[in-house]
Amino acid sequence: MKQTLTSFVRTCHSCLRELPIEAFYVNRKTLIPDYCCKACRSAACKKRYLDSRSVNDIRTYPLITDIKDRTLRMELILHARQVVNESVARKRRRLWETVGE
Repeated sequence: MKQTLTSFVRTCHSCLRELPIEAFYVNRKTLIPDYCCKACRSAACKKRYLDSRSVNDIRTYPLITDIKDRTLRMELILHARQVVNESVARKRRRLWETVGE
C-alpha cells in the first residue's frame, strides 16, 4: 500500500501567495483555515488598532487650558466653576428634600 504525502497549500486572499496550510490560522469550530495568512491577518489587526487610536485622540470639544488668551480662559474657567457649583447645589437640595420626607 502506497501512502502519498501531499502538502496542502492555500492561496492568501490578501497577498495572493500560495502558502502551506501551517501559515493560516484554523477556525476551532469548523477546522477550516482562514482566508488570510497569519502575516496578513497580523498586519490587518495592527492597522485597525493604529487607525482606531488616531480616531480616538481627536477631541471634539475645546480644552479650556489650551486657550492662549488669558482673559478668555479665565472667563471660561469661572463660568465652568459656576455651572458645577449650581449643579452641586441642586443635587444637595434634592437630597435634603428626599431625606426630609
